Amino acid sequence: MRRMLEAHVVGRRVRAVRLSGKRLRDPVPRATPRMLAGRTIVAVGRRGKYLLVSLEDGVTLLSHLGMSGRWLFYLEPPAARLPHVHACIAFTDGSALWYQDPRRFGLLRAVRTEAVDLDPAIAVLGPDPIATPPTGPALAALARGLTLSVKGFLLDQRRIAGVGNIYASEILHRAGVDPRRRASSLTGAEWARVASELAAVLDEAIRRFGTTFSMYRTLWNEPGTYGEKLRVYDRAAEPCRRCGTPIRRIVQGQRSTFFCPRCQSRRAARPGARA
Repeated sequence: MRRMLEAHVVGRRVRAVRLSGKRLRDPVPRATPRMLAGRTIVAVGRRGKYLLVSLEDGVTLLSHLGMSGRWLFYLEPPAARLPHVHACIAFTDGSALWYQDPRRFGLLRAVRTEAVDLDPAIAVLGPDPIATPPTGPALAALARGLTLSVKGFLLDQRRIAGVGNIYASEILHRAGVDPRRRASSLTGAEWARVASELAAVLDEAIRRFGTTFSMYRTLWNEPGTYGEKLRVYDRAAEPCRRCGTPIRRIVQGQRSTFFCPRCQSRRAARPGARA
């Protein structure tokens, strides 16, 4: 999403912003339209799952898509408004950028650029695994002494910023690690595989524009295609693509986890060989 926004909105000048007035994860500050209007977008950055749309004169639009949010770009906005659109950014050239979020778990707020690192949503984030790919020893150091499961560890944005539920299951399957294991119990070799597969899974998912099951869409309202590559996620009872064993689904931290009980045995750590 960051790359698509960068390619289509950088250099465009904001004419006006219209908000729905409905609360998202937090209320959208009333000052947001005033802070954006009249300014040109100069860059689009990212920290974990947060998008940072930088405008001239030191203003940044902070955005999180939550569970169902998406940005939609139009060279010419459609005549009929879509449901659940909570921000319409109109540019001076007639194009527009809309933020749609049916479940309203996302986040939108304009902040001063120099204060981005102090924003409560950003200040708590751990290292970004795309900007700074973690090593096995670095992950092992972060997990030392934890009773948290390795799946919970990967999802903790305070330790690693950006890994979502789908990709945590995929990373652990490819690394041959049982998601129920305590993070502190993994060996150095296992953490090395997790680090390697973390980078590989996220890179491929980004190249394929993410994973779509229902609501997620790209900037052009098209589905992501990484779903074709999923090895375990949402495949309960289907055969493992590596060994044929039926995939299991469990619940960890109120989130679904999918894994292969043979390839990801608790007893024997299997070397991760990507098919």
